[in-house]
Amino acid sequence: MSSWEMDVITFRAARPADLEGVGRVHVETWRQAYRGVVPSSFLARMDPAMSAERFRKRLSDPKQAFWVALAGEDVVGFASGGPNRLADFEADAEIYTLYVCPSWQGRGIGRRLVGQLADWFKQQGHQSVAVVTFRANPWRRFYERLGGRIAGEKTFEVDGVALPEVVYCWSDVEELRERAKRGALRGEIDSCVPLGPCGRSRGNSG
Repeated sequence: MSSWEMDVITFRAARPADLEGVGRVHVETWRQAYRGVVPSSFLARMDPAMSAERFRKRLSDPKQAFWVALAGEDVVGFASGGPNRLADFEADAEIYTLYVCPSWQGRGIGRRLVGQLADWFKQQGHQSVAVVTFRANPWRRFYERLGGRIAGEKTFEVDGVALPEVVYCWSDVEELRERAKRGALRGEIDSCVPLGPCGRSRGNSG
């Protein structure tokens, strides 16, 4: 990734006007990343407008953070997080979503978005972080490069198919914050890391 490329990308809190782009990125990323992993029937039904509406409530929830990455005025990535919803795993906060448009992957955008979430988690007083993703997610090693440690597994059912998931945890949010920002400053390559279905961290979701 060139310095010019990152210069044209801006990061800020999501706004209602961003939701159309958020829905588009969500669907594009799922269809690319999970072809052959998630039932094709589910991927075919995904609709950008419906995804956008599912994310709308996040914008007004003060307990959640929702960031977008923009190339000009176009949404090319987004991430959200808030209090941990994983009852069986101890953590203060959870990364709910992390998606980067397929054509913009490999430019450090994912790390920058994680860094923004980590800053917010720290400001909120959260000390530990979790994230859940499909075990077959081709980019889940991204979390390991950020220092995430596997805390356990669970399953998520999509169209009658039980899909294995992996839960990563960071006991210290500062470690996640430093690794994300250090990698972004070095311009390290990353890819999209789709988490897993709507309403959770996996399906465009959230």
